[in-house]
Amino acid sequence: MSRKMRILAQGLEYLALAMAAFAALIMTGIVAIIVTSVFMRRFTSTPLHITEEVVGLMLSASLFLGLPLVTLRGQHVRVSIVAEAIKAWLAPQVRVAALLVGLVFFGWIIVESIPWLEFAWKRTLKTETARLLLYPWMAAIPLSLSLTWLVFLGRLFGMIEPESYDRSEGLPPIAPPSKDS
Repeated sequence: MSRKMRILAQGLEYLALAMAAFAALIMTGIVAIIVTSVFMRRFTSTPLHITEEVVGLMLSASLFLGLPLVTLRGQHVRVSIVAEAIKAWLAPQVRVAALLVGLVFFGWIIVESIPWLEFAWKRTLKTETARLLLYPWMAAIPLSLSLTWLVFLGRLFGMIEPESYDRSEGLPPIAPPSKDS
C-alpha cells in the first residue's frame, strides 16, 4: 500500500474513532439523564420533563456516530451461514457487489438527508419540550454516513483492507464444552 493510501486509511480510522468516542460520551449522557429522571421520579414525584426527547436525540446521534467505526472494522452483524457458503467460490464477486450496494445506499441516504438538515438549519427548528435546536443532532447523519461511504469507497479501490469474515477465530467459545462430551 502506498504512503498516500496509508495516510488516507489512517485519517479515516482516526475520524471514525473520534466519532465513536463521541458516541460513547453521548451514551454516558443517556445513562446520566435516565438515572437523574428515575431519582427525580422517586424522590420528588416528578420526572425530568426532557428525558424522552433528549434521550431519543442522543440515541439516534450515538447510533449514527458509531456506524463508521463498525463499518471500518467490519463488525456488523452478518448471517454466517451465507458468508460461509459463499466464502470459497464467490467471495471476491460478492464483496465487490456488497461494496457497490453500500456505496449506492449510503450515497442515496446522504443525498436525502442534506435537504432535511438544510430545512432545520434555515428555520432553526427546535424540539417541542426541551427547545433544543435540531440541526446539530441532524448533522450527525450526513457526517457519519459520508465517512461510512468513504470507507466503502476506500475498500472498493483497495485503499482500505477488505473486511475479514473470520473474526471469530481465536475467540473463546460462547459456552465452555461440557465435561460429558
